[in-house]
Order: sequence, then structure tokens, then C-alpha cells
Amino acid sequence: MGMSSGGGDKKAVQSEINVTPLIDVLLVLLIIFLVVMPIMMKMETLEIPRKLEDNETVADQNAVMITITLNPGGSVTFDENGKETQINISDLLSTLRPKLENWRSSGEKVVFINFHNDIEWGEVISTMDTIRTLATDVNHDEIKVALKIKEDPAEAAAKQQQ
Repeated sequence: MGMSSGGGDKKAVQSEINVTPLIDVLLVLLIIFLVVMPIMMKMETLEIPRKLEDNETVADQNAVMITITLNPGGSVTFDENGKETQINISDLLSTLRPKLENWRSSGEKVVFINFHNDIEWGEVISTMDTIRTLATDVNHDEIKVALKIKEDPAEAAAKQQQ
């Protein structure tokens, strides 16, 4: 349905484009994309830990937990069940490997990384990746490596007052 205005011969070739078929094709493509898009999207499950109450604990009784503190100057404090040992960062894997091998039969293995404010973030991540290489499974999930949460001094004082 075209409408021409202007002069010229009515029998001459018109140079106007008919957009009706183009709009029909675009609407069909839009409907196809709307139907196919939810099918093509991958579903990624996300596991979020729930908030714990003050009186709750979720620590596994069979879990083995070690805290490694990165100190300025390349030294590492190795804390195992309250027993602290100062070692060099280059000796970290040789010290940690036998302990993790002895715990193969026990439950979950968790290594917490703590660090001083003077330590660069790249060094912390590098240490975490190095510890994960000790895992023997394919995905390196056998050993869980996590950052130790530094408690805000104001929040700690508020908890002690309660």
C-alpha cells in the first residue's frame, strides 16, 4: 500500500520500497529469538552460605583446619591447632604437604590464609593458588583454601559488650 505524491507519469516505475514484508520478517525473527533465548541460556547454580546466628556453629568435627599468616619480609606463620611455627615462604609447600597427606582419611581439609596489611594482594592470591596445587583431585577441590576474615575492631567491641 504505497502512496505517491508529486508529479510524474503514473505509469512510470516507482522508487519507493514496500516495508510491509520487511516488518513481517522482523516480527517473525523477534518471536523466534524470544522463544529460543530461555532455552539457550545456561543455568548456573550458585550456592550462598546462610547467615549464622551467634549461637550456631557449622564446623565439621572431622575437619582439619590450618591457618597460614603471611608476614612482611617473606616469612609465614603456620598455625595448627594453636601451635604456631614460623617458617620461610619457600618452605611452605614442603611443610604443608606431609600434614595434608596424613589427613587423607579424615574429613574436610581447610586452609585459612591470613595476611598483614603490608602484604600485596597478588602475593596472597599466589599463595592460595600454590596451596591448591597440593590437592590430588582433578578440580583441586580436595583442599579448601579461604581467606580469614578480619574482624572490625568496632564490631568486636560491640560483641563483647553484649
